[in-house]
Amino acid sequence: MNTPKLYLEKLEWQLDLIADLGPEIVGKTIQEYYSHLSADQAEWAGDIIKHFVYRCFEGFGSFLGKIEQEFRTAKSSLGAVEEEIFREWREFSAQSDDELLLSAMDTGLFVEFSPKDKSVNINSLHRKEGRRKLFDHFDLYDLGQKDATNPEREYSLIRLARQLTRSGPYRRYTFDQEAIKRLAELGETSPNFMEVTGRVIDSVSLAITYSRPIRITPILLVGEPGIGKSHYTEQLSRCLGVPIVRVAVDNLQEGAGIAGSSFIYSNSQPGVVFKVLTEKDHVSPLVILDELDKAEYSMRGDPLSPLHNLLEPVSAKQFGDGSVELPIDASHIIWIATANYIARIPLTLRSRFEIFEISPQSKSTKEAILRGLCEELEDEYTDIEFSDKALDALVDKTPREQRQLLQRALARAVRLGEAIVTLDHLKQVAPDIRPQPPKTGLGYL
Repeated sequence: MNTPKLYLEKLEWQLDLIADLGPEIVGKTIQEYYSHLSADQAEWAGDIIKHFVYRCFEGFGSFLGKIEQEFRTAKSSLGAVEEEIFREWREFSAQSDDELLLSAMDTGLFVEFSPKDKSVNINSLHRKEGRRKLFDHFDLYDLGQKDATNPEREYSLIRLARQLTRSGPYRRYTFDQEAIKRLAELGETSPNFMEVTGRVIDSVSLAITYSRPIRITPILLVGEPGIGKSHYTEQLSRCLGVPIVRVAVDNLQEGAGIAGSSFIYSNSQPGVVFKVLTEKDHVSPLVILDELDKAEYSMRGDPLSPLHNLLEPVSAKQFGDGSVELPIDASHIIWIATANYIARIPLTLRSRFEIFEISPQSKSTKEAILRGLCEELEDEYTDIEFSDKALDALVDKTPREQRQLLQRALARAVRLGEAIVTLDHLKQVAPDIRPQPPKTGLGYL
C-alpha cells in the first residue's frame, strides 16, 4: 500500500470498523474538528468519516491520531485488529501530507460521490476499482479477540488477524483484456482441450464485459494418463493471470487439505482454499484437484466432503475453514479437476462438474506442446537451445514424459558446459531413446 490512492481504499474499511466499534468516540472527534456537524449526524459516524476523507484533508493525520488517542483513553485494552490499524495509521501519517492525499482525489477514484450524499456504498467504490469483499470486517475483528482458554490458539489467531488487517478484506476480480487473446492462442496450441478453452473464454468475456467476478461451472477433465491435463491447467493459469494451487487428491486425509483441520487439534492448519484466497490477490484463483478419482476413503472420513459445499456457489459464499472462525466468500473460485476413470468418482460429486472427455493428442498437437515446453525452458534458462534431433526423438512421448526428459537432458548439457541440448545428451539420461527421422521441422537447431 505505497500510494495515497491505494491506502485510501484500505482506509475505508478500517474507518468503517473503528466507527462501528466506537461511534461515540468517533463522533466526538469529528465534532471537535468540525463543530458545524450536529450530534444527530454523528450517530452515523461511519458515513461521516467517509465524507471527511473524500472532501477535507486538512489535518487528516492529526485527525486519525486523535481517534487513536481517544480509543486508548476510553478502552482498557485494544484487540489485535485495532492495534494493527492504529499502527498503520501512524506509519501512513508520518510519510504523507495533505498534498499527497489531495492527489489521490485526482485519480477519479471518488467522482461518484456528491457533497449532498449522506451515505456511501463502499461496495460500489470497490466495484469501480475491480475489487470484491472476501470477508466482513467485523468477523475479522472477532477473530482477533483473545481466547484465554488456549494460549497457543490465541497467538495463532492474533497473528492471522494482524496479517489480514494488513492485506484488508478486498481482492481483485478483474481480468486484463489480453486474457482473451492468450486463451485463444491456448486453444490453438491445445486443440484437444478446445471445448474447455471455449467455455473459459465465454465466462471470462462475460466477466470483463459486465465488470463482474467470473462465474464458471466446475470443470472435470477426464482422459488417459499423460495426455497433458496438468500442462494444460498450468497454461490456463498463465493465460488468466490468476494464482494457481494444486491439490494432490490421492494424498488427502479427511477434508483437512481442502478445508482445514478442526481448531480442537493442537496442529490445526487452514486448508488450501482459505490460504489461496487470503494470501493471494484474486477472488478467482485456479484450484486444481489432481486425480480426483484416486481419493482414499477410510474410517477417518471422506477427504472430498468439503467439495459438496465448495462447488455450490450459494454455500461457498460463506465458506468456513475448519481451523479459522472467519467466513470468506469462496464462490468465485475456478475449479478444475482431473481424472483417469470417471466411474470412480461418487455421483453426488460428479454431478457438480461439467465433464469434458479429453482425447489423446494428435501428432501435430504433441509437436505444438513440445514446442511450447521448449520455449518455457528457454525462457527460464537463458542461452540454452534444443537441437532438432533431440526434439524429433520426443515427439511420440506424452507431454509428461516430454517435460521430464527435456529437463533431464537440459541439466546434463549444463553440467557438461554446453549451451545446445542435443540427442546425445538425451540418450545419456535416457538410454532407451531412439532417434527418429524428422517428418516435420519444429524450427529448432
